[in-house]
Amino acid sequence: MRDRVRRRDEDEPRYWYAAPYAWGYRPAITWEGWALDMAILLACIAMGPYVRQDAHPFRSLGLFFGLLALGLAIRRWKGEPYSRD
Repeated sequence: MRDRVRRRDEDEPRYWYAAPYAWGYRPAITWEGWALDMAILLACIAMGPYVRQDAHPFRSLGLFFGLLALGLAIRRWKGEPYSRD
């Protein structure tokens, strides 16, 4: 009996993020999801001093939106699928 239950749990995918709600927001439900959220937040904060150059005014926007796109892509990949009722 335990072997059947254990195999069934191992076969089910383990999602990092819950199904989206409220315009697509996906809350983190595992430590991996929270770690990714914190890593992106820390990367945005850490890049602040390096992008304050007047010679390249759009560098900070490019880096910010690049990190945002990366985070959204990983949330889509590792998140629960959309549930359309």
